[in-house]
Amino acid sequence: METILWQQHDFILCPEKALYWPAKKRLFVGDTHFGKAASFWKMGIPVPGNNTEEDCDRLGKLVQQTEAEALVFLGDFLHAQVSKNETVRDTLLQWRKNFPELKLHLVRGNHDLHSGDPWPELEIQCHPDPWEMEDFDCRHIPIEQKSRPYLAGHTHPSYRLHSRGMNSISSPCFVVSPEKIILPAFGSFTGTMKVNKTDGETIYVTDGNEVIKIPS
Repeated sequence: METILWQQHDFILCPEKALYWPAKKRLFVGDTHFGKAASFWKMGIPVPGNNTEEDCDRLGKLVQQTEAEALVFLGDFLHAQVSKNETVRDTLLQWRKNFPELKLHLVRGNHDLHSGDPWPELEIQCHPDPWEMEDFDCRHIPIEQKSRPYLAGHTHPSYRLHSRGMNSISSPCFVVSPEKIILPAFGSFTGTMKVNKTDGETIYVTDGNEVIKIPS
């Protein structure tokens, strides 16, 4: 884990691709894309089918580890309308039963506008983009012209690390600046988009086990 000071608050960058606000006991994740495998099955493309279950297990461990009292999904909770099948529903409902007191919020992303809000039984409060929090906004899509600092997802950022030789590897990353934090995609079955560090930004990569700050 890596603790950073952002907007005069301490936040923790979690290796599992989540952000935690200890003072408020709030956990933030972006782009879970639950049920994405189902959309591939619909097209006849064979892919592993237990991604939603594995991601729920990982999310559950994070909730327990941080002792979070609220969980905020920064958009794209479900991947598509076809993701609303009984298997995905049962997996998510079972996960929800393990955390009945946890407050759940969703900032609707572009995929949520197509899939529709999650099942009512999950008891997730859904909000339009942006959703205003105390000192910042919770968004799905990052914006250039901003009136307030914000947290966002959507872009699935990753950063390419180069060795002294010809080898390189791409890792999911957090993009942090005084105005924003863009989270990596939490879902294990998602693509990534390469980002380049710009002036005023700090990149923190994660391999799932540790968070590493990229030197200036």
